[in-house]
Amino acid sequence: MGQTSTVSAVQTMSAFQLKVSARGALIRAFAGSTFMYLAVVFSGHRSPLWFSIVAVPSVGLIAWAVLRVRATRRLPSSASDLDHWKSIRKFYWLDVGLEWGLVAVAMFALAHLNRFDLAPQALGVIIGLHYLPLGTFLRGQQYYWTGGVMIAAAVGSLPIRRGNIRNIVGCSALGLTLWVTCVAILCWTSSAAGDQAKSKLR
Repeated sequence: MGQTSTVSAVQTMSAFQLKVSARGALIRAFAGSTFMYLAVVFSGHRSPLWFSIVAVPSVGLIAWAVLRVRATRRLPSSASDLDHWKSIRKFYWLDVGLEWGLVAVAMFALAHLNRFDLAPQALGVIIGLHYLPLGTFLRGQQYYWTGGVMIAAAVGSLPIRRGNIRNIVGCSALGLTLWVTCVAILCWTSSAAGDQAKSKLR
């Protein structure tokens, strides 16, 4: 019963959801890789080996996401999809602009207060909050999960004693959250696109 409902939900995904999810996966791949590189920087082990360990999954996820974006870009959007985007695009760009504005203000304030050690936690909370309303705008549960886990990871690392360990834990938790959700979305959209293609051939 559960499997049947899941397959049915996948097959009824709109082109809008597939396109938005693929682009979201690409953003997660880039952002997750950035946090993982920062974790290596904070660790003090800035050797080619450690950067290579981060580079391999980074390149793989980014390449996979690019392929999904290219594949979904050709999907025709329905009239309802276009109407939905027109109705929410102002709120979407307002959310994005607010995120970037808060990031800029937070980084300036932390630098001014000489507390740049809190940058990973501040970024995690701001980016996590940015994802939450996207769940409603873009009709995707993955945004709630991504935002909620990022906020929990950022806040959860605060009790750790001030220093590089806290920064490593914070950056790693945020980076892995974005990577894991990226992989989940890419698998999900690949499966959905494949099922839709099969249904059209029947």
